[in-house]
Amino acid sequence: MNTTIKPLIPVNTQEIARKGEEIYQKELKEKLEKEYFGKFVAIEVEYGEYFLGETQMEADIKAKNKYPGKIFYTVKIGFPAVITMSRNYSPVSYEGIF
Repeated sequence: MNTTIKPLIPVNTQEIARKGEEIYQKELKEKLEKEYFGKFVAIEVEYGEYFLGETQMEADIKAKNKYPGKIFYTVKIGFPAVITMSRNYSPVSYEGIF
């Protein structure tokens, strides 16, 4: 039986928010606001890839399907007050314990 639990990797959520906002402002805002105003975009900050959705959940699910376990910067396009970060909530592996 494998009883190894994978440790959590510390994540600086402030840095993710900073990078996500920078990517949105410099690379995505002008392009997305013209066609997708009011929709949501989840940004994977390491690669700059983004995922669109009608809802925050839809954008986050698309992002999590490609990058499981990552944290995403999500914003409602055209509404800077609606900003969140989300991640897949499976921080440790219990494989082989139960």
